Amino acid sequence: MVATSRSMEPSGEGPDAVLHEPLSRGTLYRELPSRSRARAFLVSGAVLLALGGVLAVIVGVLEAGVDASDRPVGVWFHNLAAANGALRSFGFDFQLIGSGKVTAPVAAVTVIVLLILRHRRWASWFAIVSVGGLLISQILKMSIARERPTWPNPFETESEFSFPSGHTISGVTTWVALGVVLLFIVPRPWSTFTGWVCIIVGLLMAPSRLLLGVHWVTDVLGGWLFGFGWLLLVSGLFMRKLATTEGAAEVPDDS
Repeated sequence: MVATSRSMEPSGEGPDAVLHEPLSRGTLYRELPSRSRARAFLVSGAVLLALGGVLAVIVGVLEAGVDASDRPVGVWFHNLAAANGALRSFGFDFQLIGSGKVTAPVAAVTVIVLLILRHRRWASWFAIVSVGGLLISQILKMSIARERPTWPNPFETESEFSFPSGHTISGVTTWVALGVVLLFIVPRPWSTFTGWVCIIVGLLMAPSRLLLGVHWVTDVLGGWLFGFGWLLLVSGLFMRKLATTEGAAEVPDDS
């Protein structure tokens, strides 16, 4: 069922009625989550961020011990990539896709296009998720200052600190977030294809970093915890504020 921007009213009765309008002035091709889901998103996001914080403390305090426990997994991925040129190419391709040279223009163009299409609240959501992910990554890298793994014959070397994996975070806060946007604002079946391609690209960012040997496994785990935690928390806040009858009534006209 297509939800259009003409209605500011709930699609049903009661507090859990779905509002299609709050995040968009344009047409939505999937229903937004109901009001009752906002708390679940908020709690899930907070839990993931808390777990990421605990992991960051453990890595910061017990770096040598964590490095030792991480190394067997790192060796397995390194040997796997060493024996398979296609996997190394995969790692290098995703290194570019997850770099700021690509994610920054993608994020900027996405926000601009959403604004042009009058999906202003989707533009705000995407901008907050993507920029917030970048800030979280940089602040934690400087705070934890974990050294990168070293290998006798490295495929690639990185100069920045290791924890958390910035590529893994941007995979979630740029590519997965873009996939979510596409699932809602692009007509089916194109939304299903393009949305899930972006989501899969975002998820594959983590193993690509292990294959190149530029991150410890706890780096990418931390990237997932902080990336998904931030995405869910921001989503829950938007849903809590906008996916209610009162919130919809207070939304100013963007026209």
